This record gives sequence, C-alpha cells and structure tokens, in this order.
Amino acid sequence: MKFNQERDFTSYSIRAYSPGAINITLPANLEADKPQPVEVRTLTRSCIISPKQLIDDWAPNSLDELLAEHLQAIVALAPEVVLLGTGETLDFPGAEILAELTSRQIGVEIMDTAAACRTYNILMNEGRQVVAGLINPAE
Repeated sequence: MKFNQERDFTSYSIRAYSPGAINITLPANLEADKPQPVEVRTLTRSCIISPKQLIDDWAPNSLDELLAEHLQAIVALAPEVVLLGTGETLDFPGAEILAELTSRQIGVEIMDTAAACRTYNILMNEGRQVVAGLINPAE
C-alpha cells in the first residue's frame, strides 16, 4: 500500500527542528507564471506560527521569560487549539499565564518544542485552526 503525505502548499509548515533552529516552509505563490522553488526560512529565535501567519521574533527566549502578555499575539490569531513548545524539555508555565487562553475556552497543549513542531504539522494538515508558540532558545 502506498502512502503519500498530504501537504498544504498555501500554508506555513515546519520543515525541520533542532535546538536553536526551526526551518519554516513558506507558503507557495500559486499565482506565479511558472513553478517556484520551495522557500525555507531558518529561525533562530522563538516564534508563533499558524497556517496563515508567521511571527518570527516572539519575545520569550525561555519558559522563565514567558508572560501572559506574550500570549496576546496568539489569541489575536483566533486559534481553536494552541501548542506551546517549551524548549528542549517539557516544562509547565503557571496557570496564571495560561488563564487568558483557558478563559476563552481555547485548547492548550504544553510540550517540548520538538513535539510541538511535529504536532503543529499534523493538526495544520487536518485543517485545524492551530497556532504554535515555539520557544526556541539560542544555543
């Protein structure tokens, strides 16, 4: 049986992750006269990614720096589920930081950044309104 991975060429997706570097595949220009090469941007800072938007310079560089105000940019994207990547290891922010998301009944999953990257692509390809806040500490 042959399996093919579905790919949405009109959305931001995560191509690869390693500590300190997230490779983002940019949406293709489907209106171009001829096929365009796949564009990949390597981010070395924390970021927020959704299928239609990329914020490539998110303020927290570690979970200790994460404040409730940092989540306002995520809330503005109207997600149904938020993935919070906490860096190389899984760690949980305080409930007061996540209160804005939970009060709006937005689902929140906390995981290490590598797992958040993988999960983002799966949910994005399912057509879910997913937003990932990825803490990506520089090495």
